[in-house]
Amino acid sequence: MVSPESAVRRLLRETGKLLQPYGFHGSDPRWIRVEAGGVASVGRTRVSRTWTSGQQVIGFGLELSATPTAWWEYRNWRNTQLGLSPTPLEEASGPDLLNAHALPDELTALWSLRLDPAQPGQLLQTDIDAVRTELPRRVHVHARRALRLVEPDQYLDELLTHPDPHIGTWEAIVVLLADRGPGPQLYDAFDQLRKCFAERDASAYAEDVIAYAQSRAALVH
Repeated sequence: MVSPESAVRRLLRETGKLLQPYGFHGSDPRWIRVEAGGVASVGRTRVSRTWTSGQQVIGFGLELSATPTAWWEYRNWRNTQLGLSPTPLEEASGPDLLNAHALPDELTALWSLRLDPAQPGQLLQTDIDAVRTELPRRVHVHARRALRLVEPDQYLDELLTHPDPHIGTWEAIVVLLADRGPGPQLYDAFDQLRKCFAERDASAYAEDVIAYAQSRAALVH
């Protein structure tokens, strides 16, 4: 008899194998691919257990993220200021602003694996088969989206078109814009960042970010 935990592990091993042709490596819960522009990541969501109509249901899905190299360098600069050790590139994370939300709902909804009433302790084979059928397409879409986000300027360009940027968005925009050098667009981002942090009485933090961005932008010729 195969337990639900073993069945999920098998599906995740298949996920890892499907990600290999896209250049991702690692193991559950996160597979990565390091590029010049950053780190692309595809991972497993948290595994949930719920009850529906008296039947236990296990839910999980795929998620993705991307960390631009410029953001990783900025976070390590801040770690140095705080006396913390630098983070290796393959372990980089953040700014966690762009992910799978741009994908169709049918590719991001959690899978549901139900326990088989006729075989206590086992999952319905039809549910397992349904996940296996969908896995190749979901892996393809998540992998391509994550890799797209680490292409040059892609992460920044998507942030710049965000319909409702918040304080974290402006911090990332300032950091990533610095690599394009000084100019009106960067200076406007400074103003937006100052405004956001002033509302939270964190002006000193904003000035630290701006000073970092100014120094980095000055290196761009």
